[in-house]
Amino acid sequence: MSESATSLRVEVLGRVRVYRGPAAVDLGPAKQRAVFAALALQFGQSVSIDSLLESVWGSEQPVSSRQLVHTYVARLRRILEPEMPPRARIRTIASTHGGYCLVTAPESVDLTRFNVLCRQARQYRAIGESLRSFNLLSEAMRMWWDPTLAELGGLLHTAENIDALRQTWSDAALEYVTIGLDLGEAAVVLPVAQQLAAAEPMHELIQARYLAALEQTGQRAAAIAHFNDVRVTLNDELGVAPGPQLSGAYRSVLLAAEEPAVTTVAEPTWRTPPPRPPWRGPGPGPGQLIHRERDLDAVRHILGQERLVTVTGPPGCGKSVLALQVAARVRDEYSGGVTVLECSRLTDQDQLRGGLLRTLDGGSEADVPNELLGARQMLIVLDNVEHMIDLCAAVVDDLVRTCRHVSVVVTSREPLGLPYETIWRLSTLSVVAGEAQVSASERPAVQLFARRAAQVCPGFRLGPDNVDTVAMLCESLDDLPLAVELAAGCLATDTLDELVQRLANPLHEFKPPRRGTPAHQRSLWAALRRSIDCLNEYERWCFIRLGSLPRCFRFSVAQGAWEGAPWRRPVDVRAVLTRLVDMSLLLIRHEPGGPSYCVPRLVHRFAIELSATEFA
Repeated sequence: MSESATSLRVEVLGRVRVYRGPAAVDLGPAKQRAVFAALALQFGQSVSIDSLLESVWGSEQPVSSRQLVHTYVARLRRILEPEMPPRARIRTIASTHGGYCLVTAPESVDLTRFNVLCRQARQYRAIGESLRSFNLLSEAMRMWWDPTLAELGGLLHTAENIDALRQTWSDAALEYVTIGLDLGEAAVVLPVAQQLAAAEPMHELIQARYLAALEQTGQRAAAIAHFNDVRVTLNDELGVAPGPQLSGAYRSVLLAAEEPAVTTVAEPTWRTPPPRPPWRGPGPGPGQLIHRERDLDAVRHILGQERLVTVTGPPGCGKSVLALQVAARVRDEYSGGVTVLECSRLTDQDQLRGGLLRTLDGGSEADVPNELLGARQMLIVLDNVEHMIDLCAAVVDDLVRTCRHVSVVVTSREPLGLPYETIWRLSTLSVVAGEAQVSASERPAVQLFARRAAQVCPGFRLGPDNVDTVAMLCESLDDLPLAVELAAGCLATDTLDELVQRLANPLHEFKPPRRGTPAHQRSLWAALRRSIDCLNEYERWCFIRLGSLPRCFRFSVAQGAWEGAPWRRPVDVRAVLTRLVDMSLLLIRHEPGGPSYCVPRLVHRFAIELSATEFA
């Protein structure tokens, strides 16, 4: 084996990387990296050409795919063994009968080392040496960058090996958490327990272990709130109640919460912080919001004065993220805590009321939200309600009028239309007139792109060689947070230059793997389609005709474009324009000569595509 082969270090547990000493080796473009990933996942085994073709291209294989595999292997050999002559570069990627095999030193591949550590840990556990087993599993857990394997999922089309590898992590992580809890190391295993619970939301033993970790670290309110979340998920997805393992863990949490505090002179009770108000439903995501402090402060201030706030804005501008962050900041001001209901999959008023009942301490179907709330002081967040705006308005009106201590935050692409509603309109991350001029690297959308890019491609950094390209890309995407994050997520498989090429078709091309998010946030096309589905036939016809207009236009231009409507009555131009503005599909500018309207780039592109298909 060559010296270069023995000095290589291969990583596939969450990201695909090769290192020669401390320096990362550039494996080349996405398809070439995919070939290497397919070989690395079956380290030491012959991988046939047909298997590589299926892994890299799936069913849509180009005519020259076999030749491309040979080309990519030749390039990888040159990269991995640069000092060897061309015909001798076979000591890292060897040729086999009908395929290739990665044959670098076994200890240099993180997957191999992980499997060895797990095997040794189980051997020690079997003979009762739990501490040694725990230490080995702890080392194994540290080797994983991303248990979801998002980068591998983006590179490869075949899911069997990736799913098996995810399951390997889940099994090892469950053992690690279980042994850690037995050893009294709940604080140490809590981060892995949280990752595991998120990855396996309906695995009751895993959820029970996470509850135990929360309880043992003093987070009983969080444990109770999480149990309520899991109970709702089990009911919605499987139609079942929690089983004995999960219910037993929940009872242990409740019993621990009821135990009287033991006071001593050394630790007086007044030093123990009071428990936080409960949080029910999905919580805010990790990380700080970028360029949203003004919005956070404004909505928080409004909640101090009013009881209904609706956060509106264009699809993908971050309404949900803002609302949840606001709720997290004001949580301690509501003794009854925060209740969050994600509404994107609900379709009628009964489902909305039923969802609230299940989230509110597990209320029965015989209850009604108003009676269950009673006199509790609570903040309710209803997220993504634009598709059922009238039904939601009726429920919210009932809650606000009858529950005097309840405040409500709604996120929607249009207001509810209630007379006492306060509306906060959220914009994109564009720098607007009147704000201080900033460099390209300081632009909020660029900073968001850089943060997301570093998560999926840890070596990514903004610098003089790429900042202008990133700024151009963000501007082409209207500085829309969802679009920027979707584009940055594609860096798991593409280069920055390849992302720029995808701008030719951003509505369909920017679709990185996004688990744990609603379906309408997994592509720009899906996000915009949801807005169109909220329009009636009359409004939809008018919107699609905007694709034939310039992006910015006057009232009279829209009036002329809509003269040929297929209805007997003429189009109420002002009413339709107002509706499209309310839906955040149009921007309005009040000018001395009368209002002008502007269609955001992505929305205009969407209208053009619909016009080409529906008016062809």
